[in-house]
Amino acid sequence: MLMNKNINELHREKTKKVYFPNLNGVRALAALMVVIAHIELHKTIFHIRRIPDINLLNLGKIGVTVFFSLSGFLITYLLLEEKRTFTHINFKGFYMRRLLRIWPLYFLVVLFGFLLYPVGSKNAIWLSVLFLPNLAFSLNLLPAIVDPIWSIGTEEQFYLFHPHFFRFKRTEHILYALLIFIIIIYTVEIGVGKLASANSIYLAFRNLMYYARFDNMMIGAIVAIIYNNTKYPQFKFRFQKLFDTIFKKWFQIVLIIAFIIYLLFYLSYNISHGDVLISVMASLLIVNLCETGTSIYSLQHKYLDYIGQISYGIYLLHKFCLFLVLYLVQKYLTPGNMIVENLIIYGATIIGVIGIASLSYYGYERPFLQIKKRFQKITQ
Repeated sequence: MLMNKNINELHREKTKKVYFPNLNGVRALAALMVVIAHIELHKTIFHIRRIPDINLLNLGKIGVTVFFSLSGFLITYLLLEEKRTFTHINFKGFYMRRLLRIWPLYFLVVLFGFLLYPVGSKNAIWLSVLFLPNLAFSLNLLPAIVDPIWSIGTEEQFYLFHPHFFRFKRTEHILYALLIFIIIIYTVEIGVGKLASANSIYLAFRNLMYYARFDNMMIGAIVAIIYNNTKYPQFKFRFQKLFDTIFKKWFQIVLIIAFIIYLLFYLSYNISHGDVLISVMASLLIVNLCETGTSIYSLQHKYLDYIGQISYGIYLLHKFCLFLVLYLVQKYLTPGNMIVENLIIYGATIIGVIGIASLSYYGYERPFLQIKKRFQKITQ
């Protein structure tokens, strides 16, 4: 069984510290995917040429799916560790941690976004304030400069109900409940999808279900439960030998090659529900990255670690910097060499975004993160 030699020691720990050094690298790559996709997406608004012969627009969808999978995985793993160590979940502490991490920057972006870019309806403002920006996004109500908030609303909605699965005493019952929930989600999606062509209301509901993306987070959560049970066995998992295979070097090679090939197809074609397979493969890659002793790949690098640390700010704030860069390029740069033009756009945007996100993290978010530590039982 994986890491059996450490199990006894870890069981004796009263206060648990969980640290997966590669996960900041995952956050960094996912955030940069979103930034790159949005650079190409919004070039047309400013009448700037896109990079030819390669479609980078779906890179943002890939990045967001990886974020969702990672979020479902990590939140679930930490909840399992809290339950294993303290026998119960402190729900007040959980919600206070989420509030202190998400709300301060989220509402700052909503405030300045709607003030600086007052395009949209009052309904969009209210939906954003009530953490329903995914509904506003599915109805095309959000101004482009703040539309990344749709996925934050999705995560907050997920956090409302997900911890309550852990009221089940036995871990296998938590796993079964998650599996049943995800089956219900797909059943409803299939039914609504068949009705969408005949009724605009069902079409709107189908779009909303897509932007809910609970399934992506549930996939990460299911993998987290099986992984945690692999390290600290609490029930007999029927497919445990199959799951252990993912840590073998040959499987890791096959997995990363398959993942890259699939992403290349996903960039070029609109694959219906293609995010599901991305979520599955991303979750399995995340598990391997957590096991640094057996993983054949690593994302441990000081620059990736730093970008991952400030990735929340990068994700929410990057369009403010991007729109400024594209405006200045349109106004002052004469169209010429496309390589030079893109070096300026990409370089200025990425450097600017990292700078703004750093200011946000150390100057605005960090005090809230210090308060957040008071509600942590399982530290990261």
